[in-house]
Amino acid sequence: MNRSPAEPIRRRLLAWFRREKRRLPWRGTRDPYRIWVSEVMLQQTTVAAVSRRYDAFLRRFPDLDSLARAREDSVLAAWSGLGYYARARNLRRAAREIRRRHGGVVPRDPEALRRLPGFGDYMAAAVPSLAYGLRLPAADANVTRVVSRLFAIGGIAGSKTHRAAVLESCRRLLPPRRPGDLTAALMDLGQTICTARAPECGRCPLVELCAARRQGRPEAFPTRAAKPKMRRIAVAAAFVEQRGRALLVRREGSFLAGMWEFPCGPARDGDRRAARERLSRALAPLGLRRGSVPIASVRHTVVRRRLEIEVFAGYGEVRRAPGAAAARWFTSRQLDRAAIPTLTRKVARSAGFL
Repeated sequence: MNRSPAEPIRRRLLAWFRREKRRLPWRGTRDPYRIWVSEVMLQQTTVAAVSRRYDAFLRRFPDLDSLARAREDSVLAAWSGLGYYARARNLRRAAREIRRRHGGVVPRDPEALRRLPGFGDYMAAAVPSLAYGLRLPAADANVTRVVSRLFAIGGIAGSKTHRAAVLESCRRLLPPRRPGDLTAALMDLGQTICTARAPECGRCPLVELCAARRQGRPEAFPTRAAKPKMRRIAVAAAFVEQRGRALLVRREGSFLAGMWEFPCGPARDGDRRAARERLSRALAPLGLRRGSVPIASVRHTVVRRRLEIEVFAGYGEVRRAPGAAAARWFTSRQLDRAAIPTLTRKVARSAGFL
Protein backbone atom coordinates (compact mmCIF):
# COMPACT_ATOMS: atom_id res chain seq x y z
CA MET A 1 0.00 0.00 0.00
CA ASN A 2 1.37 3.41 -0.95
CA ARG A 3 1.23 5.56 2.19
CA SER A 4 1.09 9.34 2.36
CA PRO A 5 2.16 11.20 5.51
CA ALA A 6 -0.80 11.72 7.81
CA GLU A 7 -0.06 15.29 8.88
CA PRO A 8 -0.16 17.01 5.44
CA ILE A 9 -3.37 15.14 4.59
CA ARG A 10 -4.96 16.08 7.90
CA ARG A 11 -3.92 19.73 7.62
CA ARG A 12 -5.15 20.20 4.05
CA LEU A 13 -8.39 18.29 4.59
CA LEU A 14 -9.39 20.19 7.74
CA ALA A 15 -8.54 23.54 6.13
CA TRP A 16 -10.77 22.63 3.18
CA PHE A 17 -13.53 21.50 5.55
CA ARG A 18 -13.48 24.79 7.45
CA ARG A 19 -14.01 26.63 4.16
CA GLU A 20 -16.35 24.29 2.33
CA LYS A 21 -18.30 22.22 4.86
CA ARG A 22 -21.96 21.96 4.02
CA ARG A 23 -24.69 23.48 6.15
CA LEU A 24 -26.70 20.46 7.27
CA PRO A 25 -29.42 20.33 9.95
CA TRP A 26 -27.42 17.92 12.13
CA ARG A 27 -24.16 19.87 11.93
CA GLY A 28 -23.11 21.99 14.89
CA THR A 29 -24.65 19.77 17.57
CA ARG A 30 -22.87 17.51 20.03
CA ASP A 31 -26.16 16.00 21.24
CA PRO A 32 -25.62 12.23 20.89
CA TYR A 33 -29.34 11.58 20.36
CA ARG A 34 -29.58 14.01 17.44
CA ILE A 35 -26.33 12.76 15.91
CA TRP A 36 -27.54 9.17 16.26
CA VAL A 37 -30.87 9.96 14.55
CA SER A 38 -29.05 11.63 11.64
CA GLU A 39 -26.67 8.70 11.20
CA VAL A 40 -29.53 6.19 11.17
CA MET A 41 -31.43 8.27 8.61
CA LEU A 42 -28.35 8.60 6.39
CA GLN A 43 -27.99 4.83 6.05
CA GLN A 44 -29.17 3.95 2.52
CA THR A 45 -30.75 7.41 2.10
CA THR A 46 -29.40 10.51 0.36
CA VAL A 47 -28.32 13.62 2.26
CA ALA A 48 -30.94 15.65 0.36
CA ALA A 49 -33.78 13.35 1.44
CA VAL A 50 -32.63 13.30 5.07
CA SER A 51 -32.23 17.09 5.13
CA ARG A 52 -35.91 17.44 4.24
CA ARG A 53 -37.08 15.04 6.98
CA TYR A 54 -34.66 15.40 9.88
CA ASP A 55 -36.15 18.48 11.57
CA ALA A 56 -39.73 17.21 11.25
CA PHE A 57 -38.79 13.90 12.91
CA LEU A 58 -37.10 15.73 15.79
CA ARG A 59 -40.08 18.02 16.27
CA ARG A 60 -42.17 14.91 16.78
CA PHE A 61 -39.55 13.11 18.92
CA PRO A 62 -37.30 15.86 20.34
CA ASP A 63 -35.39 13.62 22.74
CA LEU A 64 -34.61 10.01 23.48
CA ASP A 65 -37.34 9.70 26.11
CA SER A 66 -40.09 10.83 23.73
CA LEU A 67 -38.92 8.30 21.14
CA ALA A 68 -38.72 5.49 23.70
CA ARG A 69 -42.28 6.19 24.89
CA ALA A 70 -43.76 6.45 21.37
CA ARG A 71 -45.87 3.74 19.75
CA GLU A 72 -44.25 1.95 16.84
CA ASP A 73 -47.03 3.16 14.51
CA SER A 74 -46.17 6.78 15.35
CA VAL A 75 -42.47 6.25 14.67
CA LEU A 76 -43.16 4.49 11.37
CA ALA A 77 -45.50 7.30 10.34
CA ALA A 78 -42.81 9.92 11.05
CA TRP A 79 -40.34 7.79 9.08
CA SER A 80 -42.73 7.32 6.15
CA GLY A 81 -41.03 7.94 2.82
CA LEU A 82 -37.46 7.35 4.04
CA GLY A 83 -37.60 3.61 3.34
CA TYR A 84 -35.81 0.70 5.01
CA TYR A 85 -38.26 0.75 7.90
CA ALA A 86 -36.29 -1.71 10.04
CA ARG A 87 -34.12 1.33 10.80
CA ALA A 88 -37.05 3.11 12.45
CA ARG A 89 -38.04 0.02 14.43
CA ASN A 90 -34.47 -0.48 15.64
CA LEU A 91 -34.17 3.21 16.51
CA ARG A 92 -37.19 2.96 18.79
CA ARG A 93 -36.09 -0.38 20.27
CA ALA A 94 -32.62 0.97 21.00
CA ALA A 95 -34.09 4.10 22.63
CA ARG A 96 -36.15 1.90 24.94
CA GLU A 97 -33.07 -0.16 25.86
CA ILE A 98 -30.98 2.97 26.48
CA ARG A 99 -33.67 4.31 28.80
CA ARG A 100 -33.90 0.99 30.63
CA ARG A 101 -30.22 0.02 30.81
CA HIS A 102 -28.31 3.31 30.54
CA GLY A 103 -30.51 5.83 32.34
CA GLY A 104 -31.63 7.46 29.08
CA VAL A 105 -28.09 8.53 28.11
CA VAL A 106 -26.56 7.31 24.84
CA PRO A 107 -23.46 5.32 25.91
CA ARG A 108 -19.93 6.50 25.09
CA ASP A 109 -18.58 2.95 25.05
CA PRO A 110 -18.55 1.42 21.52
CA GLU A 111 -18.97 -2.08 22.96
CA ALA A 112 -22.11 -1.02 24.83
CA LEU A 113 -23.44 0.57 21.64
CA ARG A 114 -22.83 -2.58 19.58
CA ARG A 115 -25.19 -4.47 21.87
CA LEU A 116 -28.07 -2.15 20.95
CA PRO A 117 -30.48 -2.83 18.06
CA GLY A 118 -29.31 -1.29 14.79
CA PHE A 119 -25.77 -0.49 15.95
CA GLY A 120 -23.10 -2.06 13.77
CA ASP A 121 -19.39 -1.28 13.82
CA TYR A 122 -19.76 1.98 11.89
CA MET A 123 -22.57 3.41 14.03
CA ALA A 124 -20.87 2.35 17.27
CA ALA A 125 -17.80 4.38 16.25
CA ALA A 126 -19.44 7.34 14.48
CA VAL A 127 -21.82 8.38 17.28
CA PRO A 128 -19.26 8.57 20.13
CA SER A 129 -16.69 10.15 17.78
CA LEU A 130 -19.02 12.90 16.58
CA ALA A 131 -20.85 13.42 19.89
CA TYR A 132 -18.24 12.75 22.56
CA GLY A 133 -15.00 13.46 20.69
CA LEU A 134 -13.61 9.94 21.07
CA ARG A 135 -10.77 9.10 18.71
CA LEU A 136 -12.52 6.25 16.90
CA PRO A 137 -12.24 5.59 13.14
CA ALA A 138 -15.62 5.38 11.40
CA ALA A 139 -15.86 4.57 7.70
CA ASP A 140 -19.13 4.72 5.78
CA ALA A 141 -19.22 4.19 2.00
CA ASN A 142 -17.97 7.72 1.29
CA VAL A 143 -15.09 7.57 3.77
CA THR A 144 -14.17 4.10 2.50
CA ARG A 145 -13.98 5.36 -1.08
CA VAL A 146 -11.88 8.45 -0.23
CA VAL A 147 -9.41 6.57 1.96
CA SER A 148 -9.13 3.67 -0.50
CA ARG A 149 -8.11 6.12 -3.22
CA LEU A 150 -5.92 8.25 -1.01
CA PHE A 151 -3.78 5.27 0.00
CA ALA A 152 -4.47 3.04 -3.06
CA ILE A 153 -5.91 0.32 -0.83
CA GLY A 154 -6.67 -2.71 -2.96
CA GLY A 155 -9.35 -5.30 -2.38
CA ILE A 156 -13.12 -5.51 -2.54
CA ALA A 157 -15.02 -2.90 -0.55
CA GLY A 158 -16.83 -4.54 2.33
CA SER A 159 -14.43 -7.46 2.68
CA LYS A 160 -12.85 -8.04 6.07
CA THR A 161 -9.29 -7.28 4.97
CA HIS A 162 -10.24 -4.16 3.02
CA ARG A 163 -12.34 -2.81 5.87
CA ALA A 164 -9.50 -3.39 8.35
CA ALA A 165 -7.01 -1.57 6.10
CA VAL A 166 -9.36 1.40 5.64
CA LEU A 167 -10.03 1.70 9.40
CA GLU A 168 -6.32 1.55 10.19
CA SER A 169 -5.65 4.34 7.68
CA CYS A 170 -8.48 6.39 9.20
CA ARG A 171 -7.06 5.83 12.67
CA ARG A 172 -3.68 7.26 11.62
CA LEU A 173 -5.38 10.34 10.17
CA LEU A 174 -7.50 11.25 13.19
CA PRO A 175 -6.27 14.28 15.13
CA PRO A 176 -6.15 14.16 18.94
CA ARG A 177 -8.77 16.91 19.24
CA ARG A 178 -12.18 16.96 17.54
CA PRO A 179 -11.56 13.76 15.55
CA GLY A 180 -15.18 13.85 14.40
CA ASP A 181 -14.37 16.88 12.23
CA LEU A 182 -11.93 14.83 10.17
CA THR A 183 -14.45 12.03 9.75
CA ALA A 184 -17.10 14.56 8.67
CA ALA A 185 -14.58 16.12 6.25
CA LEU A 186 -13.91 12.74 4.63
CA MET A 187 -17.67 12.21 4.30
CA ASP A 188 -18.16 15.60 2.65
CA LEU A 189 -15.24 15.03 0.30
CA GLY A 190 -16.67 11.69 -0.78
CA GLN A 191 -20.16 13.06 -1.32
CA THR A 192 -19.19 16.22 -3.22
CA ILE A 193 -15.85 15.65 -5.00
CA CYS A 194 -14.43 12.13 -4.63
CA THR A 195 -17.59 10.53 -6.00
CA ALA A 196 -17.92 6.92 -7.10
CA ARG A 197 -17.97 7.86 -10.78
CA ALA A 198 -16.20 10.79 -12.45
CA PRO A 199 -14.44 12.17 -9.35
CA GLU A 200 -13.54 15.85 -9.72
CA CYS A 201 -9.86 15.47 -8.89
CA GLY A 202 -9.11 19.01 -10.06
CA ARG A 203 -11.16 20.39 -7.16
CA CYS A 204 -9.81 17.99 -4.53
CA PRO A 205 -7.64 19.50 -1.76
CA LEU A 206 -5.74 16.19 -1.54
CA VAL A 207 -5.07 15.66 -5.23
CA GLU A 208 -1.28 15.97 -4.85
CA LEU A 209 -1.26 13.45 -2.00
CA CYS A 210 -3.58 10.85 -3.55
CA ALA A 211 -1.88 7.54 -4.45
CA ALA A 212 -4.70 6.43 -6.77
CA ARG A 213 -4.47 9.74 -8.64
CA ARG A 214 -0.72 9.29 -9.07
CA GLN A 215 -1.44 5.90 -10.61
CA GLY A 216 -3.85 7.59 -13.02
CA ARG A 217 -6.83 5.43 -12.06
CA PRO A 218 -8.75 6.82 -9.07
CA GLU A 219 -11.99 5.13 -10.13
CA ALA A 220 -10.33 1.72 -9.80
CA PHE A 221 -10.40 2.10 -6.00
CA PRO A 222 -12.06 0.49 -4.20
CA THR A 223 -13.02 -2.61 -6.16
CA ARG A 224 -16.78 -3.06 -5.91
CA ALA A 225 -18.42 -6.44 -5.63
CA ALA A 226 -20.75 -7.30 -8.51
CA LYS A 227 -24.29 -6.18 -7.77
CA PRO A 228 -27.07 -8.75 -8.01
CA LYS A 229 -29.36 -8.36 -11.00
CA MET A 230 -32.54 -6.39 -10.65
CA ARG A 231 -35.65 -8.55 -10.37
CA ARG A 232 -38.76 -7.52 -12.26
CA ILE A 233 -41.94 -7.82 -10.18
CA ALA A 234 -45.47 -7.31 -11.47
CA VAL A 235 -47.93 -5.97 -8.90
CA ALA A 236 -51.69 -5.48 -9.16
CA ALA A 237 -53.12 -3.08 -6.54
CA ALA A 238 -56.70 -2.13 -5.75
CA PHE A 239 -57.89 1.40 -5.04
CA VAL A 240 -61.16 1.16 -3.13
CA GLU A 241 -62.84 4.45 -2.26
CA GLN A 242 -66.11 5.10 -0.46
CA ARG A 243 -67.37 8.46 0.79
CA GLY A 244 -63.99 10.12 0.36
CA ARG A 245 -62.05 7.41 2.17
CA ALA A 246 -59.65 4.81 0.76
CA LEU A 247 -59.26 1.25 2.05
CA LEU A 248 -55.81 0.05 3.11
CA VAL A 249 -54.63 -3.16 4.73
CA ARG A 250 -51.82 -3.64 7.24
CA ARG A 251 -48.74 -5.40 5.90
CA GLU A 252 -47.52 -8.38 7.93
CA GLY A 253 -44.57 -10.77 7.80
CA SER A 254 -42.05 -8.72 5.80
CA PHE A 255 -39.62 -5.81 6.11
CA LEU A 256 -42.71 -3.57 5.72
CA ALA A 257 -44.55 -5.24 8.62
CA GLY A 258 -46.88 -2.82 10.37
CA MET A 259 -47.13 -0.47 7.37
CA TRP A 260 -50.38 0.29 5.54
CA GLU A 261 -50.75 -0.47 1.83
CA PHE A 262 -53.45 -0.87 -0.80
CA PRO A 263 -54.62 -4.47 -1.26
CA CYS A 264 -52.24 -5.98 -3.78
CA GLY A 265 -50.93 -9.12 -5.42
CA PRO A 266 -47.26 -9.41 -6.48
CA ALA A 267 -45.84 -11.88 -9.00
CA ARG A 268 -42.25 -12.53 -10.08
CA ASP A 269 -40.86 -12.25 -13.59
CA GLY A 270 -43.32 -9.52 -14.50
CA ASP A 271 -46.25 -11.96 -14.75
CA ARG A 272 -49.20 -9.55 -14.86
CA ARG A 273 -51.82 -12.29 -15.13
CA ALA A 274 -50.55 -13.96 -11.96
CA ALA A 275 -50.48 -10.60 -10.17
CA ARG A 276 -54.09 -9.88 -11.14
CA GLU A 277 -55.20 -13.32 -9.95
CA ARG A 278 -53.43 -12.85 -6.63
CA LEU A 279 -55.08 -9.47 -6.17
CA SER A 280 -58.50 -11.04 -6.79
CA ARG A 281 -57.76 -13.67 -4.14
CA ALA A 282 -56.62 -10.99 -1.68
CA LEU A 283 -59.83 -8.99 -2.22
CA ALA A 284 -62.23 -11.92 -1.88
CA PRO A 285 -62.08 -12.25 1.96
CA LEU A 286 -62.90 -8.54 2.17
CA GLY A 287 -65.98 -8.94 -0.03
CA LEU A 288 -64.42 -7.01 -2.88
CA ARG A 289 -63.62 -7.53 -6.55
CA ARG A 290 -61.38 -5.62 -8.93
CA GLY A 291 -62.23 -3.83 -12.14
CA SER A 292 -61.18 -5.38 -15.41
CA VAL A 293 -59.10 -2.48 -16.73
CA PRO A 294 -56.29 -0.65 -14.88
CA ILE A 295 -57.03 2.97 -13.97
CA ALA A 296 -53.36 3.89 -13.48
CA SER A 297 -49.84 2.49 -13.51
CA VAL A 298 -46.84 3.11 -11.26
CA ARG A 299 -43.17 2.15 -11.28
CA HIS A 300 -41.07 1.78 -8.13
CA THR A 301 -37.61 0.40 -7.36
CA VAL A 302 -36.69 -1.01 -3.95
CA VAL A 303 -33.96 -3.40 -2.73
CA ARG A 304 -32.90 -4.65 -6.18
CA ARG A 305 -36.48 -5.10 -7.30
CA ARG A 306 -38.16 -3.16 -10.08
CA LEU A 307 -41.90 -3.06 -9.42
CA GLU A 308 -44.38 -2.43 -12.22
CA ILE A 309 -47.76 -1.74 -10.62
CA GLU A 310 -51.17 -1.78 -12.29
CA VAL A 311 -53.80 0.02 -10.22
CA PHE A 312 -57.40 -1.24 -10.47
CA ALA A 313 -60.58 0.17 -9.01
CA GLY A 314 -62.06 -2.08 -6.33
CA TYR A 315 -65.79 -2.64 -5.88
CA GLY A 316 -68.16 -4.21 -3.37
CA GLU A 317 -69.28 -3.90 0.22
CA VAL A 318 -66.38 -4.39 2.60
CA ARG A 319 -66.90 -7.10 5.16
CA ARG A 320 -64.68 -8.54 7.84
CA ALA A 321 -64.14 -12.26 7.38
CA PRO A 322 -62.17 -14.71 9.52
CA GLY A 323 -58.52 -14.61 8.49
CA ALA A 324 -58.93 -11.39 6.47
CA ALA A 325 -56.14 -8.83 6.66
CA ALA A 326 -56.50 -5.94 9.10
CA ALA A 327 -58.22 -3.22 7.07
CA ARG A 328 -58.88 0.46 7.72
CA TRP A 329 -60.40 3.42 5.93
CA PHE A 330 -58.29 6.58 5.53
CA THR A 331 -59.14 10.08 4.40
CA SER A 332 -56.47 11.71 2.25
CA ARG A 333 -55.41 13.83 5.21
CA GLN A 334 -55.12 10.81 7.50
CA LEU A 335 -53.22 8.89 4.85
CA ASP A 336 -50.73 11.71 4.44
CA ARG A 337 -49.81 11.33 8.14
CA ALA A 338 -50.01 7.52 8.36
CA ALA A 339 -47.29 4.85 8.46
CA ILE A 340 -47.19 4.16 4.73
CA PRO A 341 -44.27 3.26 2.45
CA THR A 342 -43.39 5.34 -0.59
CA LEU A 343 -45.12 2.85 -2.91
CA THR A 344 -48.47 3.34 -1.13
CA ARG A 345 -48.07 7.08 -1.51
CA LYS A 346 -47.35 6.66 -5.24
CA VAL A 347 -50.42 4.50 -5.75
CA ALA A 348 -52.59 7.03 -3.90
CA ARG A 349 -51.30 9.85 -6.07
CA SER A 350 -51.79 7.85 -9.27
CA ALA A 351 -55.44 7.39 -8.28
CA GLY A 352 -55.80 11.12 -7.55
CA PHE A 353 -56.27 10.56 -3.81
CA LEU A 354 -53.26 12.61 -2.59
